[in-house]
Amino acid sequence: MIKKLTALLLVPLLLAGCSAAGDVETLLRAPQLSGESAALQKALNSYLGGSATLKYPASGDFLSPFAFGDWDGDGTDEAAVLYTTDTTSSNVWLAVLEPNDNGWRVSKTIEGLTSEVESFSAAHLKDTTSQQLLTGYVSPQGDQYLVVYQYDGGTLSTVISKSYTDMIVADFTGKGDTQDLVLALPPDSELGGVTLQLLTANDGEFRSTQTLNLGEGVYSRCAALHAGTGNDDAMYLVMDAWTGTSSLVSDIILYDETTGFLQPYRPNGMSDIQRATLRYHANLLSRDIDDNGTVDIPVEIDDGGTLQTPMDKRLTFLLWKDYTSPTGGNSRFGIYDNEYDLFMELPESMHGSVMVRSNQSGTGWLICNAEGTTVYCEMRVVDPADNAATGTGNYLRIANIGSQQLQARVVTPYYGLSLDSISKNTVLLGTN
Repeated sequence: MIKKLTALLLVPLLLAGCSAAGDVETLLRAPQLSGESAALQKALNSYLGGSATLKYPASGDFLSPFAFGDWDGDGTDEAAVLYTTDTTSSNVWLAVLEPNDNGWRVSKTIEGLTSEVESFSAAHLKDTTSQQLLTGYVSPQGDQYLVVYQYDGGTLSTVISKSYTDMIVADFTGKGDTQDLVLALPPDSELGGVTLQLLTANDGEFRSTQTLNLGEGVYSRCAALHAGTGNDDAMYLVMDAWTGTSSLVSDIILYDETTGFLQPYRPNGMSDIQRATLRYHANLLSRDIDDNGTVDIPVEIDDGGTLQTPMDKRLTFLLWKDYTSPTGGNSRFGIYDNEYDLFMELPESMHGSVMVRSNQSGTGWLICNAEGTTVYCEMRVVDPADNAATGTGNYLRIANIGSQQLQARVVTPYYGLSLDSISKNTVLLGTN
C-alpha cells in the first residue's frame, strides 16, 4: 500500500572521507550489532569456528540478515540468519538457531544458490502454525532463483527451488488460514508472454497446482505483481508486463472457485485490456494509490487538459483505475511528473479544463484555468537552503526529494484543491 506523504526520509547521507561506494554501503547497512542480533552472530561464529559475514537482502519482509518467527510451529520463535564464510563456497548460507539457556544455538544450516540475496520473507504456506522461509537469490548474470525452506526442528529442507522473475504471496484461493505463492517464470519461447505459476497448500502439502500463460506474442516479460481486494472482497492479482523495451501494460487475474484455477479477468466494457492500460513511462507500475486495499492501474490520457511547453516533456495527465467493480471501478485524476516520479491528484472537475505551464523561476509548474488567465496553485521543487529560491509566499512543504523540497501554494482558491488536499494526495511513486 502507498501512504500519502507529508514528509519523506529520503535525504542522502553525505559521508565525509568515504569516496568508495562500497564503503558507504558498509556504513549504511552494517551498524554495530546489539542485543539478540549480537548474540545470534556470536552463536553462529562459535558454531562455524570462525567469523561469518552477514548478508543483507535487497527486499522482502526482512531487510536484515536476521529473521525471527515460529518456523516449525512449536510455539517458540526461532531465528534465521543469512551469511557467508571464507572457508566454504562463495554462496550464501542460511542457518536456523534455537533459543536455549545460554542464548542461542545453531540447529541447522543449508547452502543457498548464489552469492547474493534478492529477497527474504516468511509465510504460512503449509499450515497455520509453521512458517516457511522464502529466499530469493540472484546470480552475477541477473538470473533469479526462489527457494522455499521448511524447518521442522530436526531438518531444514528445500520445499521448492525455481527460477523466477517476480513473486507475490497472498491468499488468492480464499482458504483463509494459509497463503498462496504466485511466481512469474522466465520466458521460455521466442514468442514471449508471461507464465504464472500458482503454488498452494493441498492436503497438508505445498505444491504447484497451475501454470497460466498470458500475453503470448504481446508481453516480453513481467514487470511487477500486485495483490489487492475488489469491492466484492475477492483477491485480485494485477500483473504489470513489458510489451518490448519501453512500454507497460497490465493484466488482471482472479481465482475461480468453481474451476480451482486462476483466470484472466476482464472488466465489463473492456475489450482490449492491453490497449486500455498502455503507458510509456517505466516507473508507472500499478499500486494502491488511494490506500483502500485495491490495486489501481495507471492510464495515460490525452484529454486531461493542456500542457504548455516545456512542461509537456515532463508532465502527463493520468487516471488511476481499479477496474474491480461492475461499473469499471473508481478513478483518480491528476498529473504525473516523470522527472521526480510523483503523482499529484486533482479534483475530477478539473479534468479537461486546466492548463499547466512552467512557473516564472523554472522550478515547477502552475495549474491554471483552461485559458491560463487564473492560477489556482503552484508546485515547485527547491533547495530549502537557497534563500533566493525559497523567497516569500505561503508555501507548504509536501515532501523531501533528496536534498530538495517539494512545495505547494494556493494562489486562487478552487473547490477540492487546498494545501491540505495537495499534501494528502501527492504521492512519490518511488517510495513504498
